[in-house]
Amino acid sequence: MKKWWSSLLPLLVLHPFPAVASLAGLTFITEEYPPYNYRRNERLEGLSIELLERIFAETDTDLSRDDVHFYPWARGYETALSEPNTVLFSTTRTEQREDLFQWVGPIATDRVTLIARRDHDIQLDDIDDVIAGRYRIAVIREDIGAQKLQAAGVPGEQIHAAISNVSALRMLERGRVDLWAYGEDVAFWLMHEEGLPTTDFAPALTISESDLYYALNRDTDPRLVQRMQAALDQLQSRGVVSEILGGNIAFNTEEYPPYNYQGEDGTITGISTERLRAALAEAGLEAEFRLLPWARAYTEAQLRERHCVYSTTRTPERESLFTWVGPLTSSTWAAFALEDAGIEAASLDDLTSLRVGSFREDAVGQYAAKQDVPIVVASAERENIGRLRAGVIDAWVTGEHTANYLAEEADLPLRRLFAFNEVDLYLACHPSVPEHFITRLQAALDRTHDVVETPP
Repeated sequence: MKKWWSSLLPLLVLHPFPAVASLAGLTFITEEYPPYNYRRNERLEGLSIELLERIFAETDTDLSRDDVHFYPWARGYETALSEPNTVLFSTTRTEQREDLFQWVGPIATDRVTLIARRDHDIQLDDIDDVIAGRYRIAVIREDIGAQKLQAAGVPGEQIHAAISNVSALRMLERGRVDLWAYGEDVAFWLMHEEGLPTTDFAPALTISESDLYYALNRDTDPRLVQRMQAALDQLQSRGVVSEILGGNIAFNTEEYPPYNYQGEDGTITGISTERLRAALAEAGLEAEFRLLPWARAYTEAQLRERHCVYSTTRTPERESLFTWVGPLTSSTWAAFALEDAGIEAASLDDLTSLRVGSFREDAVGQYAAKQDVPIVVASAERENIGRLRAGVIDAWVTGEHTANYLAEEADLPLRRLFAFNEVDLYLACHPSVPEHFITRLQAALDRTHDVVETPP
């Protein structure tokens, strides 16, 4: 045995076993495509960057985000096409590109849409409507949006190349173009970053829905591709990808029907809840729904990281405390009394001599209190039904849909005295909730805004 082993040693020296392929020999290239990859304060950030660093750690690769090159998209694309051992991300995997690269992924699903200003009321059923309407469209050169429009036969004179995604957004905002062809998540992230109200814009037509990948030059050693893919698969199986997308986010809410309440089967439901569930499913995100007293739900979202609260009125006092997603639905604020109470009131001024019910931290009661209305605060909205019945309060200020729902549930005839405000309701999140979670959820909410109807 010893003689056999000693005779084999020279062969091992001359013909060593193949070394394990190392990702350190690859050149990684990315661009400005938030929330997947972008630069902030000279540091690379984003979903794809976070995931790549996890891949480096999984494969014992001595690289970090600091080793990733940041190029304009067109330059990065040409480099990855022509130079072996280069990796470009995040890259949409299309039929036209399939044989141009080797692929590792998917990282995430990206929906490219034609985005319009909401006040322009552009209605599109298909790409033929785009051509017939002679709409001007902003694109990024060599971006998937530009390629899809060209492949669909949109005339060149309708396509306007911008030097960057921010430039394209500004072209749309200022009316220099009618539409912007771009990744929906990215577009809404940029609107938020640039201080533009996301509700001023709307997706008009989806032109592509594809997965994003790390694209490797086709002459790259296949062993490197396999090793990188195996590492990504391991991360996905352990839930790391879901963690990067947002992880465990708490959605706090209260008993405030018909927007949010506990159903007969014990699950949290309601208009706002179902809109959020639909948007989460559409975006591939997860959240834990929790039913709490409103004051606690609101305070936790204000003070605890990775917590949100809904259905929340967006007021000037609250604006800077949260990151906002919505609107989820709208609410009309009104004053109510018992049907036979004999109370006559046409405005908040007429309530200043009465005992008026609301509940802790509620925006409706806070609004009325600023108009010198004496508010008697309960711990929960549903208590005001019993307090009206018992004569503890004379009137009640709340959302109209909520008053109707609770009064019918309690078989208590109410009379609406007057309405005094119309507001939108939102999901309000602690600033620690990841930006990519917020932007993906906002974009998905805009796509699914008709899934649940507001009650009449």
